[in-house]
Amino acid sequence: MIVWNSDFKMTLLNAYLSTTRAQRALTSKPHEQGFSLIELVVVVAVLAILSAIAIPSFTSINDKARSSAASNTLASLAKECAVKIANGCTGTACNYAAFTLDGYTANAIGTCASTGTLTVTSSTPATYPTFTYNVATGAKTCATAGVQNCSAAGTW
Repeated sequence: MIVWNSDFKMTLLNAYLSTTRAQRALTSKPHEQGFSLIELVVVVAVLAILSAIAIPSFTSINDKARSSAASNTLASLAKECAVKIANGCTGTACNYAAFTLDGYTANAIGTCASTGTLTVTSSTPATYPTFTYNVATGAKTCATAGVQNCSAAGTW
């Protein structure tokens, strides 16, 4: 039978307190865990600076997408007309479908021809360029040079 006297209890307590686990628990201070207020403020400041740099570059993405959609639609329309003309279309078989693009005026049904131009007209020229495709020469020009997908030379 074990007798629990005060000497035995103190010996057991001393043995536990001398272990590395107990020493680590006793020597750590409560404020050493987590982040300090200064560290958190620095992180928030860095995130604010990064977002201030990044957000302006995302604002023009919609305008670039609308402009790209217009130029790609016009290029597809030119290819469609080229195929129809190569196949010897006549009458309404040479017509292309009406289409609507966001930021551009609606284009009605048109007729493919071996001469002339195909045009996608901007509803707001300061924001979106007007694209033109010359069927005879294949020249791709745009009004409002330097806006969205229109180069400084006025081509796309």
